[in-house]
Amino acid sequence: MDKRDEVGSRLKGLRERVLTEPRLFRLILWLAAPLMVSMGISTIYEIVDTFWLSRLGKAALGAPIVSWPYPDILFGILFGLSSSISALVGQYVGAAKWRKAREAAGTVLGVMLLVAVPGSLAIMASAGLYLSAIGVPSDVKPLAEIYLTVLAAGIPLSGIYLFFTMTLSAMGDTTTPTKIGIASTLINFVLDPILIFGLLGLPRLGILGAALATFFSRVFSASYAAYSLATGRHGLRLSVGDLRPRPLYLRLAAHVSIPQIVQRLAMTLGFMTMAGIVSGLGTDVLAAYSIGQIIIGIDRIISMPFGRATGIIVAQALGAKMYERAKKALWTGLTALLVTISAFLAAIMLFAEPFAKIFSNDPNVIRITMDMIHIFAPSTLGFSIFMVANTIARSSGRTLFVSILGIARLWFMRVPLSWLLAYRLGMGEIGLWTGMAISNYATGLIALTWLLKGTWLNPIIHEGTE
Repeated sequence: MDKRDEVGSRLKGLRERVLTEPRLFRLILWLAAPLMVSMGISTIYEIVDTFWLSRLGKAALGAPIVSWPYPDILFGILFGLSSSISALVGQYVGAAKWRKAREAAGTVLGVMLLVAVPGSLAIMASAGLYLSAIGVPSDVKPLAEIYLTVLAAGIPLSGIYLFFTMTLSAMGDTTTPTKIGIASTLINFVLDPILIFGLLGLPRLGILGAALATFFSRVFSASYAAYSLATGRHGLRLSVGDLRPRPLYLRLAAHVSIPQIVQRLAMTLGFMTMAGIVSGLGTDVLAAYSIGQIIIGIDRIISMPFGRATGIIVAQALGAKMYERAKKALWTGLTALLVTISAFLAAIMLFAEPFAKIFSNDPNVIRITMDMIHIFAPSTLGFSIFMVANTIARSSGRTLFVSILGIARLWFMRVPLSWLLAYRLGMGEIGLWTGMAISNYATGLIALTWLLKGTWLNPIIHEGTE
Protein backbone atom coordinates (compact mmCIF):
# COMPACT_ATOMS: atom_id res chain seq x y z
CA MET A 1 0.00 0.00 0.00
CA ASP A 2 1.19 3.51 -0.82
CA LYS A 3 2.25 5.16 2.42
CA ARG A 4 0.23 8.20 1.45
CA ASP A 5 -2.90 6.03 1.69
CA GLU A 6 -2.18 5.33 5.33
CA VAL A 7 -4.15 7.66 7.54
CA GLY A 8 -2.64 8.52 10.91
CA SER A 9 -4.47 7.79 14.10
CA ARG A 10 -4.85 11.53 14.70
CA LEU A 11 -6.83 12.06 11.50
CA LYS A 12 -9.03 9.04 12.24
CA GLY A 13 -9.55 10.37 15.74
CA LEU A 14 -10.65 13.76 14.36
CA ARG A 15 -13.20 12.08 12.09
CA GLU A 16 -14.47 9.93 14.95
CA ARG A 17 -15.05 12.95 17.15
CA VAL A 18 -16.78 14.97 14.42
CA LEU A 19 -19.18 12.12 13.68
CA THR A 20 -19.87 10.79 17.19
CA GLU A 21 -19.66 13.64 19.73
CA PRO A 22 -23.23 13.78 21.14
CA ARG A 23 -23.03 17.39 22.39
CA LEU A 24 -23.12 19.29 19.13
CA PHE A 25 -22.71 22.76 20.61
CA ARG A 26 -19.61 21.60 22.45
CA LEU A 27 -18.25 20.09 19.22
CA ILE A 28 -18.95 23.29 17.27
CA LEU A 29 -17.26 25.35 19.96
CA TRP A 30 -14.25 22.97 19.97
CA LEU A 31 -13.86 23.37 16.20
CA ALA A 32 -14.62 27.11 16.23
CA ALA A 33 -12.46 28.15 19.21
CA PRO A 34 -9.09 28.04 17.37
CA LEU A 35 -10.64 29.87 14.44
CA MET A 36 -12.06 32.51 16.79
CA VAL A 37 -8.62 33.09 18.29
CA SER A 38 -7.13 33.44 14.81
CA MET A 39 -9.91 35.74 13.61
CA GLY A 40 -9.66 37.76 16.81
CA ILE A 41 -5.96 38.40 16.35
CA SER A 42 -6.48 39.10 12.65
CA THR A 43 -9.26 41.59 13.42
CA ILE A 44 -7.19 43.29 16.09
CA TYR A 45 -4.44 43.60 13.52
CA GLU A 46 -6.82 45.18 11.01
CA ILE A 47 -7.90 47.68 13.66
CA VAL A 48 -4.28 48.50 14.52
CA ASP A 49 -3.36 48.69 10.82
CA THR A 50 -6.22 51.12 10.24
CA PHE A 51 -5.02 53.12 13.25
CA TRP A 52 -1.47 53.36 11.86
CA LEU A 53 -2.74 54.36 8.43
CA SER A 54 -5.00 57.00 9.99
CA ARG A 55 -1.83 58.66 11.31
CA LEU A 56 -0.81 59.19 7.68
CA GLY A 57 -4.05 61.06 6.88
CA LYS A 58 -7.46 60.44 5.35
CA ALA A 59 -6.04 59.63 1.91
CA ALA A 60 -3.92 56.77 3.28
CA LEU A 61 -6.90 55.52 5.28
CA GLY A 62 -8.98 55.28 2.13
CA ALA A 63 -6.31 53.53 0.01
CA PRO A 64 -6.92 49.93 1.19
CA ILE A 65 -10.72 50.14 0.94
CA VAL A 66 -10.58 51.08 -2.76
CA SER A 67 -7.68 48.71 -3.51
CA TRP A 68 -8.87 45.31 -2.34
CA PRO A 69 -11.87 44.77 -4.68
CA TYR A 70 -9.67 44.47 -7.80
CA PRO A 71 -7.26 41.71 -6.61
CA ASP A 72 -10.27 40.13 -4.94
CA ILE A 73 -11.41 39.19 -8.46
CA LEU A 74 -8.52 36.72 -8.63
CA PHE A 75 -8.76 35.74 -4.99
CA GLY A 76 -12.46 35.10 -5.56
CA ILE A 77 -11.59 32.56 -8.24
CA LEU A 78 -9.11 30.89 -5.89
CA PHE A 79 -11.63 30.92 -3.06
CA GLY A 80 -14.26 29.43 -5.33
CA LEU A 81 -11.89 26.65 -6.36
CA SER A 82 -10.90 25.98 -2.76
CA SER A 83 -14.57 25.91 -1.73
CA SER A 84 -14.86 22.53 -3.42
CA ILE A 85 -12.44 21.19 -0.81
CA SER A 86 -15.08 21.65 1.91
CA ALA A 87 -17.41 19.31 0.03
CA LEU A 88 -15.00 16.84 -1.58
CA VAL A 89 -12.37 16.37 1.13
CA GLY A 90 -14.89 16.76 3.95
CA GLN A 91 -17.33 14.24 2.51
CA TYR A 92 -14.62 11.76 1.45
CA VAL A 93 -13.15 11.90 4.96
CA GLY A 94 -16.64 11.35 6.39
CA ALA A 95 -17.02 8.34 4.09
CA ALA A 96 -13.51 7.12 5.13
CA LYS A 97 -12.28 7.26 1.50
CA TRP A 98 -8.81 8.56 2.26
CA ARG A 99 -7.16 8.12 -1.14
CA LYS A 100 -9.98 9.95 -2.89
CA ALA A 101 -9.68 12.77 -0.38
CA ARG A 102 -5.99 13.15 -1.23
CA GLU A 103 -6.51 12.96 -5.00
CA ALA A 104 -9.34 15.47 -4.91
CA ALA A 105 -7.23 17.89 -2.87
CA GLY A 106 -4.28 17.54 -5.26
CA THR A 107 -6.47 18.22 -8.29
CA VAL A 108 -7.83 21.43 -6.75
CA LEU A 109 -4.38 22.71 -5.75
CA GLY A 110 -3.00 22.09 -9.24
CA VAL A 111 -5.76 24.17 -10.83
CA MET A 112 -5.37 26.95 -8.23
CA LEU A 113 -1.67 27.33 -9.01
CA LEU A 114 -2.33 27.48 -12.76
CA VAL A 115 -4.71 30.39 -12.18
CA ALA A 116 -2.94 32.34 -9.43
CA VAL A 117 0.44 33.30 -10.91
CA PRO A 118 -0.55 34.78 -14.30
CA GLY A 119 -3.61 36.39 -12.73
CA SER A 120 -1.57 38.29 -10.15
CA LEU A 121 0.81 39.59 -12.83
CA ALA A 122 -2.12 40.89 -14.88
CA ILE A 123 -3.57 42.77 -11.89
CA MET A 124 -0.22 44.36 -11.06
CA ALA A 125 0.11 45.61 -14.64
CA SER A 126 -3.34 47.22 -14.71
CA ALA A 127 -3.65 48.67 -11.20
CA GLY A 128 -3.64 52.29 -12.35
CA LEU A 129 -6.33 51.70 -14.96
CA TYR A 130 -8.64 50.15 -12.38
CA LEU A 131 -8.28 53.03 -9.92
CA SER A 132 -8.99 55.56 -12.66
CA ALA A 133 -12.02 53.60 -13.83
CA ILE A 134 -13.76 53.67 -10.44
CA GLY A 135 -13.07 57.37 -9.93
CA VAL A 136 -10.84 57.22 -6.85
CA PRO A 137 -10.15 60.74 -5.46
CA SER A 138 -6.91 62.28 -6.73
CA ASP A 139 -5.34 62.42 -3.27
CA VAL A 140 -6.04 58.71 -2.68
CA LYS A 141 -5.09 57.29 -6.10
CA PRO A 142 -1.23 57.36 -5.97
CA LEU A 143 -1.22 55.74 -2.53
CA ALA A 144 -3.79 53.15 -3.57
CA GLU A 145 -1.76 52.21 -6.66
CA ILE A 146 1.26 51.40 -4.52
CA TYR A 147 -0.80 49.42 -2.05
CA LEU A 148 -2.70 47.54 -4.75
CA THR A 149 0.41 46.48 -6.67
CA VAL A 150 2.04 44.86 -3.64
CA LEU A 151 -1.28 43.34 -2.56
CA ALA A 152 -1.65 41.65 -5.95
CA ALA A 153 1.88 40.22 -5.81
CA GLY A 154 0.96 38.24 -2.70
CA ILE A 155 -2.16 36.57 -4.09
CA PRO A 156 -0.47 33.27 -5.14
CA LEU A 157 0.93 33.02 -1.61
CA SER A 158 -2.53 33.63 -0.16
CA GLY A 159 -3.90 30.91 -2.45
CA ILE A 160 -1.46 28.30 -1.16
CA TYR A 161 -2.28 29.08 2.46
CA LEU A 162 -6.01 29.19 1.70
CA PHE A 163 -5.80 25.68 0.23
CA PHE A 164 -3.88 24.47 3.29
CA THR A 165 -6.42 25.98 5.68
CA MET A 166 -9.48 24.67 3.84
CA THR A 167 -8.06 21.16 3.49
CA LEU A 168 -7.03 20.71 7.11
CA SER A 169 -10.29 22.25 8.31
CA ALA A 170 -12.28 19.82 6.14
CA MET A 171 -10.43 17.01 7.88
CA GLY A 172 -11.43 18.40 11.27
CA ASP A 173 -8.12 20.09 12.13
CA THR A 174 -8.76 23.77 12.81
CA THR A 175 -5.92 24.15 15.31
CA THR A 176 -2.93 23.88 12.95
CA PRO A 177 -4.10 26.53 10.45
CA THR A 178 -4.92 28.77 13.40
CA LYS A 179 -1.40 28.54 14.80
CA ILE A 180 0.13 29.44 11.45
CA GLY A 181 -2.41 32.21 10.91
CA ILE A 182 -1.60 33.71 14.31
CA ALA A 183 2.14 33.61 13.62
CA SER A 184 1.61 35.25 10.22
CA THR A 185 -0.57 37.98 11.71
CA LEU A 186 1.96 38.69 14.46
CA ILE A 187 4.67 39.10 11.82
CA ASN A 188 2.42 41.60 10.05
CA PHE A 189 1.59 43.28 13.36
CA VAL A 190 5.26 43.83 14.24
CA LEU A 191 6.41 44.89 10.78
CA ASP A 192 3.61 47.42 10.21
CA PRO A 193 4.83 50.35 12.37
CA ILE A 194 8.48 49.51 11.64
CA LEU A 195 8.04 49.77 7.88
CA ILE A 196 5.36 52.49 7.82
CA PHE A 197 7.21 54.93 10.07
CA GLY A 198 10.82 53.83 9.49
CA LEU A 199 11.70 52.52 12.94
CA LEU A 200 14.93 50.69 13.90
CA GLY A 201 16.91 52.69 11.37
CA LEU A 202 14.83 51.63 8.36
CA PRO A 203 13.49 54.19 5.85
CA ARG A 204 9.96 55.56 6.33
CA LEU A 205 7.86 53.78 3.66
CA GLY A 206 4.35 54.97 4.50
CA ILE A 207 1.63 53.10 2.63
CA LEU A 208 4.26 50.94 0.91
CA GLY A 209 5.41 49.74 4.33
CA ALA A 210 1.90 48.61 5.23
CA ALA A 211 1.65 46.64 1.99
CA LEU A 212 5.10 45.06 2.39
CA ALA A 213 4.33 43.99 5.97
CA THR A 214 1.32 42.08 4.65
CA PHE A 215 3.37 40.56 1.81
CA PHE A 216 6.12 39.25 4.11
CA SER A 217 3.56 37.70 6.45
CA ARG A 218 2.07 35.84 3.48
CA VAL A 219 5.51 34.56 2.49
CA PHE A 220 5.74 32.93 5.91
CA SER A 221 2.29 31.29 5.90
CA ALA A 222 2.63 30.01 2.32
CA SER A 223 6.10 28.61 3.01
CA TYR A 224 4.87 26.65 6.01
CA ALA A 225 1.86 25.36 4.09
CA ALA A 226 4.11 24.14 1.24
CA TYR A 227 6.45 22.44 3.72
CA SER A 228 3.58 20.71 5.51
CA LEU A 229 2.00 19.45 2.29
CA ALA A 230 5.33 18.21 0.94
CA THR A 231 6.19 16.27 4.11
CA GLY A 232 2.71 15.16 5.25
CA ARG A 233 3.35 16.71 8.63
CA HIS A 234 -0.34 17.25 9.36
CA GLY A 235 -1.95 14.19 7.80
CA LEU A 236 -2.01 15.11 4.12
CA ARG A 237 1.03 14.56 1.90
CA LEU A 238 0.99 15.74 -1.70
CA SER A 239 3.62 15.16 -4.37
CA VAL A 240 3.92 16.93 -7.70
CA GLY A 241 2.18 13.95 -9.30
CA ASP A 242 -0.86 14.49 -7.07
CA LEU A 243 -1.42 17.88 -8.72
CA ARG A 244 -2.33 16.13 -11.97
CA PRO A 245 -5.97 16.89 -12.81
CA ARG A 246 -8.27 13.85 -12.65
CA PRO A 247 -11.56 14.00 -14.61
CA LEU A 248 -13.81 12.79 -11.77
CA TYR A 249 -12.56 15.38 -9.29
CA LEU A 250 -12.44 18.12 -11.91
CA ARG A 251 -16.10 17.53 -12.68
CA LEU A 252 -17.18 17.45 -9.04
CA ALA A 253 -14.98 20.44 -8.16
CA ALA A 254 -16.43 22.39 -11.08
CA HIS A 255 -19.97 21.60 -9.92
CA VAL A 256 -19.20 23.13 -6.53
CA SER A 257 -16.77 25.85 -7.59
CA ILE A 258 -18.25 27.46 -10.68
CA PRO A 259 -21.33 28.95 -8.93
CA GLN A 260 -19.09 30.12 -6.07
CA ILE A 261 -16.57 31.66 -8.47
CA VAL A 262 -19.31 33.49 -10.37
CA GLN A 263 -20.74 34.69 -7.05
CA ARG A 264 -17.37 35.94 -5.82
CA LEU A 265 -16.60 37.69 -9.11
CA ALA A 266 -20.01 39.32 -9.21
CA MET A 267 -19.67 40.34 -5.56
CA THR A 268 -16.20 41.74 -6.15
CA LEU A 269 -17.40 43.76 -9.12
CA GLY A 270 -20.31 44.86 -6.96
CA PHE A 271 -17.97 46.05 -4.22
CA MET A 272 -15.86 47.82 -6.84
CA THR A 273 -19.03 49.60 -7.92
CA MET A 274 -19.87 50.33 -4.29
CA ALA A 275 -16.38 51.78 -3.81
CA GLY A 276 -17.15 54.14 -6.69
CA ILE A 277 -20.53 55.08 -5.16
CA VAL A 278 -18.88 55.76 -1.79
CA SER A 279 -15.98 57.67 -3.37
CA GLY A 280 -18.45 59.94 -5.16
CA LEU A 281 -19.71 61.18 -1.79
CA GLY A 282 -16.27 62.51 -0.83
CA THR A 283 -13.18 61.62 1.19
CA ASP A 284 -14.95 62.01 4.57
CA VAL A 285 -17.59 59.43 3.66
CA LEU A 286 -14.90 57.11 2.23
CA ALA A 287 -12.92 57.37 5.48
CA ALA A 288 -16.04 56.73 7.57
CA TYR A 289 -16.94 53.76 5.36
CA SER A 290 -13.48 52.32 5.98
CA ILE A 291 -13.73 52.83 9.74
CA GLY A 292 -17.27 51.49 9.94
CA GLN A 293 -16.35 48.35 8.00
CA ILE A 294 -13.53 47.66 10.46
CA ILE A 295 -15.73 48.16 13.54
CA ILE A 296 -18.72 46.18 12.27
CA GLY A 297 -16.36 43.58 10.80
CA ILE A 298 -15.34 42.57 14.32
CA ASP A 299 -18.36 40.25 14.16
CA ARG A 300 -16.27 37.99 11.91
CA ILE A 301 -14.49 36.81 15.06
CA ILE A 302 -17.75 35.03 15.88
CA SER A 303 -19.59 34.48 12.62
CA MET A 304 -16.90 32.96 10.40
CA PRO A 305 -15.58 30.42 12.96
CA PHE A 306 -19.09 29.29 13.94
CA GLY A 307 -20.07 29.00 10.29
CA ARG A 308 -16.98 27.03 9.29
CA ALA A 309 -17.21 24.73 12.32
CA THR A 310 -20.83 23.96 11.47
CA GLY A 311 -19.86 23.31 7.85
CA ILE A 312 -17.14 20.83 8.85
CA ILE A 313 -19.66 18.72 10.77
CA VAL A 314 -22.24 18.95 7.98
CA ALA A 315 -19.77 17.86 5.27
CA GLN A 316 -18.48 14.82 7.16
CA ALA A 317 -21.99 13.86 8.32
CA LEU A 318 -23.28 13.98 4.75
CA GLY A 319 -20.34 11.86 3.56
CA ALA A 320 -21.17 9.31 6.26
CA LYS A 321 -24.91 9.51 5.34
CA MET A 322 -25.76 10.81 8.83
CA TYR A 323 -28.41 13.25 7.64
CA GLU A 324 -30.13 13.92 10.96
CA ARG A 325 -26.79 14.83 12.51
CA ALA A 326 -26.15 17.26 9.64
CA LYS A 327 -29.50 18.98 10.27
CA LYS A 328 -28.99 19.20 14.02
CA ALA A 329 -25.50 20.64 13.52
CA LEU A 330 -26.87 23.36 11.24
CA TRP A 331 -29.59 24.58 13.60
CA THR A 332 -27.36 24.33 16.67
CA GLY A 333 -24.65 26.40 15.01
CA LEU A 334 -27.01 28.98 13.52
CA THR A 335 -28.90 29.54 16.78
CA ALA A 336 -25.71 30.00 18.78
CA LEU A 337 -24.35 32.38 16.15
CA LEU A 338 -27.40 34.65 16.04
CA VAL A 339 -27.63 34.94 19.82
CA THR A 340 -23.95 35.86 20.10
CA ILE A 341 -23.99 38.30 17.18
CA SER A 342 -27.03 40.09 18.65
CA ALA A 343 -25.13 40.78 21.87
CA PHE A 344 -22.13 42.05 19.93
CA LEU A 345 -24.22 44.39 17.78
CA ALA A 346 -25.90 45.88 20.85
CA ALA A 347 -22.46 46.68 22.29
CA ILE A 348 -21.01 48.40 19.22
CA MET A 349 -24.16 50.45 18.70
CA LEU A 350 -24.04 51.58 22.31
CA PHE A 351 -20.37 52.59 22.09
CA ALA A 352 -20.31 53.75 18.46
CA GLU A 353 -18.81 57.17 19.22
CA PRO A 354 -15.84 55.97 21.31
CA PHE A 355 -15.04 53.36 18.66
CA ALA A 356 -15.12 55.98 15.88
CA LYS A 357 -12.86 58.34 17.85
CA ILE A 358 -10.14 55.68 17.98
CA PHE A 359 -9.58 56.13 14.26
CA SER A 360 -10.34 59.80 13.63
CA ASN A 361 -10.48 63.15 15.40
CA ASP A 362 -12.41 64.75 12.54
CA PRO A 363 -15.92 65.55 13.89
CA ASN A 364 -17.54 65.03 10.49
CA VAL A 365 -15.91 61.64 9.93
CA ILE A 366 -16.94 60.58 13.46
CA ARG A 367 -20.54 61.66 12.85
CA ILE A 368 -20.79 59.83 9.55
CA THR A 369 -19.23 56.69 11.06
CA MET A 370 -21.77 56.71 13.90
CA ASP A 371 -24.62 57.00 11.39
CA MET A 372 -23.27 54.02 9.47
CA ILE A 373 -23.04 51.89 12.62
CA HIS A 374 -26.54 52.73 13.84
CA ILE A 375 -28.20 52.16 10.47
CA PHE A 376 -26.18 49.34 8.93
CA ALA A 377 -24.88 47.26 11.86
CA PRO A 378 -28.21 45.57 12.84
CA SER A 379 -28.51 44.14 9.33
CA THR A 380 -25.44 42.04 10.08
CA LEU A 381 -27.87 39.46 11.50
CA GLY A 382 -29.31 38.94 8.03
CA PHE A 383 -25.84 38.66 6.55
CA SER A 384 -24.87 36.11 9.22
CA ILE A 385 -27.72 33.84 8.12
CA PHE A 386 -26.60 34.18 4.51
CA MET A 387 -23.01 33.41 5.49
CA VAL A 388 -24.06 30.19 7.23
CA ALA A 389 -26.15 29.22 4.20
CA ASN A 390 -23.11 29.82 1.98
CA THR A 391 -20.98 27.61 4.23
CA ILE A 392 -23.58 24.83 4.19
CA ALA A 393 -23.82 25.11 0.41
CA ARG A 394 -20.06 24.63 0.08
CA SER A 395 -20.06 21.74 2.52
CA SER A 396 -22.85 19.91 0.70
CA GLY A 397 -21.67 20.87 -2.77
CA ARG A 398 -25.07 22.43 -3.59
CA THR A 399 -23.89 25.95 -4.28
CA LEU A 400 -26.04 27.16 -7.18
CA PHE A 401 -28.99 28.77 -5.37
CA VAL A 402 -26.95 30.46 -2.65
CA SER A 403 -24.48 31.75 -5.24
CA ILE A 404 -27.32 33.32 -7.21
CA LEU A 405 -28.61 34.85 -3.97
CA GLY A 406 -25.16 36.31 -3.24
CA ILE A 407 -25.12 37.95 -6.66
CA ALA A 408 -28.64 39.31 -6.23
CA ARG A 409 -27.73 40.72 -2.81
CA LEU A 410 -25.32 43.15 -4.43
CA TRP A 411 -26.47 43.74 -7.99
CA PHE A 412 -30.25 43.67 -7.56
CA MET A 413 -30.42 45.10 -4.06
CA ARG A 414 -27.39 46.87 -2.57
CA VAL A 415 -25.93 48.68 -5.59
CA PRO A 416 -29.17 50.04 -7.09
CA LEU A 417 -30.75 50.86 -3.72
CA SER A 418 -27.65 52.62 -2.41
CA TRP A 419 -27.26 54.67 -5.58
CA LEU A 420 -30.98 55.49 -5.74
CA LEU A 421 -31.23 56.60 -2.14
CA ALA A 422 -27.87 58.37 -1.95
CA TYR A 423 -27.93 60.22 -5.27
CA ARG A 424 -31.30 60.11 -6.98
CA LEU A 425 -33.32 60.80 -3.83
CA GLY A 426 -30.63 63.06 -2.38
CA MET A 427 -30.23 61.23 0.93
CA GLY A 428 -26.43 61.21 0.74
CA GLU A 429 -24.60 58.84 3.06
CA ILE A 430 -27.80 58.10 5.03
CA GLY A 431 -29.28 56.65 1.86
CA LEU A 432 -26.07 54.72 1.29
CA TRP A 433 -26.21 53.01 4.69
CA THR A 434 -29.96 52.37 4.32
CA GLY A 435 -29.57 50.66 0.94
CA MET A 436 -26.78 48.47 2.30
CA ALA A 437 -28.92 47.47 5.30
CA ILE A 438 -32.00 46.54 3.25
CA SER A 439 -29.90 44.23 1.06
CA ASN A 440 -28.72 42.30 4.15
CA TYR A 441 -32.17 41.93 5.68
CA ALA A 442 -33.72 40.62 2.47
CA THR A 443 -30.86 38.23 1.76
CA GLY A 444 -30.98 36.77 5.27
CA LEU A 445 -34.69 36.03 4.99
CA ILE A 446 -34.30 34.26 1.64
CA ALA A 447 -31.27 32.28 2.89
CA LEU A 448 -33.21 31.09 5.93
CA THR A 449 -36.00 29.84 3.65
CA TRP A 450 -33.46 27.85 1.61
CA LEU A 451 -32.00 26.26 4.74
CA LEU A 452 -35.47 25.25 5.93
CA LYS A 453 -36.25 23.66 2.57
CA GLY A 454 -33.36 21.20 3.06
CA THR A 455 -32.25 20.64 -0.55
CA TRP A 456 -28.65 20.77 0.71
CA LEU A 457 -29.08 17.34 2.40
CA ASN A 458 -27.68 15.52 -0.64
CA PRO A 459 -23.90 14.75 -0.68
CA ILE A 460 -22.17 15.49 -3.95
CA ILE A 461 -19.61 12.64 -3.80
CA HIS A 462 -22.36 10.11 -4.49
CA GLU A 463 -22.86 11.62 -7.94
CA GLY A 464 -19.62 10.31 -9.40
CA THR A 465 -17.75 7.01 -9.55
CA GLU A 466 -14.39 6.24 -11.07
